Amino acid sequence: MEFQGEDEVSPRKAEYLKYILESGGFVKTTDIANNFGISPSTATKAIREMAEAGLLIHTPYAGATLTEKGEHIAHFIMRRHRILALLFSHYGFTPGEACAEVKRFEYHVSRDAVNRICASLGHPMMSVCGRIEHEEGCCIEPAE
Repeated sequence: MEFQGEDEVSPRKAEYLKYILESGGFVKTTDIANNFGISPSTATKAIREMAEAGLLIHTPYAGATLTEKGEHIAHFIMRRHRILALLFSHYGFTPGEACAEVKRFEYHVSRDAVNRICASLGHPMMSVCGRIEHEEGCCIEPAE
């Protein structure tokens, strides 16, 4: 399933989506504020913007839940990070170094590039950061 606009998620909002996914798909505004060291009003604003983009369902004073689109994008964000970190570990980076280095640029790497790296690594199931969840057809060569 493809969703339009996936590459338009800002790095900060991508981190929020990843955090929400890792938190079981639901968070309170204070969870995001505390985890990212931002004010509750900044967290609320970000949650509202992500809800308007169809990534979350926001219930004021209760919290936010990932939509199907938000969950799909969050899974890709995690997959991209883990594949890139694994790639760096193949070049001598420790797991911590690979993770830190990848965080510098991962949001600029396209789905196509991730799929090609995944294929070149033999469709790995595990990264230095954890299990890699693959999308349907993630390593199929693009049609020319």
